[in-house]
Amino acid sequence: MDNGKTSQKAIADNLLTKAYARAADNLYMSPIGSTSLSVSLQSAQNSGLATISAGSQQLNQDAQQIANPGNPNVTNALLDLSQSRLLVQAGADVIGASNQMLGTLLDVAA
Repeated sequence: MDNGKTSQKAIADNLLTKAYARAADNLYMSPIGSTSLSVSLQSAQNSGLATISAGSQQLNQDAQQIANPGNPNVTNALLDLSQSRLLVQAGADVIGASNQMLGTLLDVAA
C-alpha cells in the first residue's frame, strides 16, 4: 500500500512541477495588477505634490511675517522656514521614490 501512495505522490509532484513551470513562463501581467500599480504611483505623486504645496504655503506665510516691519518677534517665523524646507524636501523625495519605482518596474517588464 505504501508503494501506491508513493507513486501517487510522485505523480502529484510531477504535475505541480509542470504547473509551476508554466506559471513562471508567463511574462504578462494582469491588467488588474497594472491598474492598481498605476493608482498607487499616482497616489504617491499626489501626496508628494500636496506636501510640496503645504511647505510652499507655510514658506509664504513665514516670509510675510518676517517682511512685516511691525512684527517684533520673527523667531518663530525663522524657525518655521526650516520646517518649510523639510516639507518641500520630503515631498520631492516621495516623488523621486515613486519615479524610481516606476523606472524599476519598467526595467523588469522590458
